[in-house]
Amino acid sequence: MSFRFTWLNGLWLICPLLAWNLLLGPHMTDPRITSDANSPRGLLLAENITRIVVFVSPLLLPLQMKYIWNKTGLVIYILGTLLYFASWLPLLAAPHSSWSNSPAGLLAPRLIPLLPFLGLALIGENWPYGLISAAFVMLHTWHGVQNLVIPTT
Repeated sequence: MSFRFTWLNGLWLICPLLAWNLLLGPHMTDPRITSDANSPRGLLLAENITRIVVFVSPLLLPLQMKYIWNKTGLVIYILGTLLYFASWLPLLAAPHSSWSNSPAGLLAPRLIPLLPFLGLALIGENWPYGLISAAFVMLHTWHGVQNLVIPTT
């Protein structure tokens, strides 16, 4: 349950999520997904601070596969990552579909990252990482909920 640097660390597992966001994020143009206008500055600040911690601290999270919860964590990570990628596809490929315009469709990419993050916490045997990841996902989702109804005034 400690943070320490090793070359075999959690950053390798964060890279696919980060790359997906960096490559496809600019293609998300719906203001219900991208807008910050409806969120208070404190929420945005807290979300960004926790985002930085969640994406940088895996550099200090050694990957371990000694125990069953490590292997369970890997399964949760893989399934969660695949679900996360899949949650973006309707928003990119069919932005006018009923799913892409539903609260569930719009919030899925904000909620599902909890699975790969918790998988990483299990692999690294680090519950503080799981807690900060849950806090980030909560803040990220709260930000998204505020965008579901964008005022037209």
